[in-house]
Amino acid sequence: MRLQTRAFAVACGLVAGAAVFLWTFLLLAAGGANSPPLLLRSVLFGWDVSVAGAFVGAMWAVAWGFLAGAVFAFVYNVSIVPPAPPPFAWDDGADEEA
Repeated sequence: MRLQTRAFAVACGLVAGAAVFLWTFLLLAAGGANSPPLLLRSVLFGWDVSVAGAFVGAMWAVAWGFLAGAVFAFVYNVSIVPPAPPPFAWDDGADEEA
């Protein structure tokens, strides 16, 4: 079964964006603004534990998730799944000359 690259990439981007958005609000509600995760700051430029930072982080996470999903689906389609055979033969042999 082949993956549809564009659909998989969009789904990965939306899931990543929603996860960062919700995680930022959970950190904000828990009072985690004093010690934010440094990994997110280095990958999601402009991200901070704030309401505006949640939107900025979600935007970057959608972009990174889309890219990662597209690369994964492409590599999966190329390496794991062999190409499907054609459903019928295009050449029926009627045009061949003796």
